[in-house]
Amino acid sequence: MPQEKDKILSRELGKLGGPGASLTSRLLPNDVLELTMETSSPPEKTLETVFTILSQEGKITETHESDPNTSAVCAVVGAGFWNLNPALVEVRIVSTINHVTKLLIIGTAKEGLIKQRAGEKAARRIADLLAQALNQAYTRG
Repeated sequence: MPQEKDKILSRELGKLGGPGASLTSRLLPNDVLELTMETSSPPEKTLETVFTILSQEGKITETHESDPNTSAVCAVVGAGFWNLNPALVEVRIVSTINHVTKLLIIGTAKEGLIKQRAGEKAARRIADLLAQALNQAYTRG
């Protein structure tokens, strides 16, 4: 998935800055932050909440189910200065045995000379929104 993330982020940066920005962005490092959260909300309800929040905050790029206990939703959301830097946020939802639903929130963005920490900010913003919606606190992963 890292190459896919780079392609998506390059494409989104190209929309803002043209083909040169798209090509140059492939050379930039990624700013990545992973957060984890647990909730007592059922996986189906959690998935619905994740989809709703990511749809409101950005554009859904992918949804998939890797096995019966794991689902994921990815979206491009605005982050950084005036939310102009596109960030890719992936939320993985894992159903556990103890009726606990675990969420892994991964924010990724390209980081240029001016450090915006857009991947980190996007992950924290989505985690905060999910925590409010699911009435849970999250921890840094």
